Amino acid sequence: MKTKQFICIFVIGYLMGSFMVLADESIDSIAINDNDYQPGIGRFVGKVTRVSGKVIIVHLNETSGYQAFQNMNVYRGDTIFTGINANVIICLNDGSQISQGAVAQIQLNQIVYTPKNRRRDAFIHMSSGKARFSVQKLKNYKNSRFRIKTVSALIGVRGSDFVIQVKPELTEVAAFENTELALIGLDMPDLSPVILHPFEKSDILLGKPPTSPSPLSIEEMDGLKNEFMLDRQTMKGPETKENAPELKKKNPIRISQTVSKNTSAQQLAVNPSALKPPLNDFSNNFKQFENETLDNNTHILEQKHEIATELPAFPVFP
Repeated sequence: MKTKQFICIFVIGYLMGSFMVLADESIDSIAINDNDYQPGIGRFVGKVTRVSGKVIIVHLNETSGYQAFQNMNVYRGDTIFTGINANVIICLNDGSQISQGAVAQIQLNQIVYTPKNRRRDAFIHMSSGKARFSVQKLKNYKNSRFRIKTVSALIGVRGSDFVIQVKPELTEVAAFENTELALIGLDMPDLSPVILHPFEKSDILLGKPPTSPSPLSIEEMDGLKNEFMLDRQTMKGPETKENAPELKKKNPIRISQTVSKNTSAQQLAVNPSALKPPLNDFSNNFKQFENETLDNNTHILEQKHEIATELPAFPVFP
């Protein structure tokens, strides 16, 4: 009996070790840009606050990356790769944090945050690995969507603190205190979402609906929190006096060389509403009513579109 247990433990350890080596070889195959650091396209959407181990950030439509460093800005479309024993904490402009663990890949697909218009719209693709998300709750925001898509699930978030682990055909989600998540299986968009409350966990297998929530023990939660620490210095809300100078700080903006005269404002990460002339009160009220009606009618269609959207083609390196 002991011999069988030893063999099982040895095989499992060997397979896990082989997976980690292959994953590390993948990040080692990414070319490092030796030139001076160049920003991504558009305005930065957050910055690296802590980094340990080998972490590479690849800008959108580029085939080489930069070694991550503290206070490095991140941009819409950036893909973050972590190697073995690596960890990186990214603080988004709205005050939310992503603590990404080892051997993980996350792309900041869409990050829109405009305090003036009270709008936050984040859409993140997570293809592998493990990460903790601490999403800032924004008061009096008409739109504050924050969604994460994995290989098997779409996760809708409000002000929340939780951990996601993505495996080849499985997504595991664990919710901490003050958290509410809506879980949807990618292949079953018409089913009602499974709601995950504080101290609960659920699994979403590819082609299956999320499992019914089960209790998350204190030991499990403490273990995950210790594994994925947050940057306490950046936990303050984005609109505090301490953060105001940071938001006003000027930073270089780079426009893609492929931009043409027909490039849309959205592609340049410019809020289209900021380009419109002010409307009178009647027009504003009518527009608000029109938008609310449109939101109600198109919410399900948008959700189905997000589920149908393929995961990004992460850079493939020889």
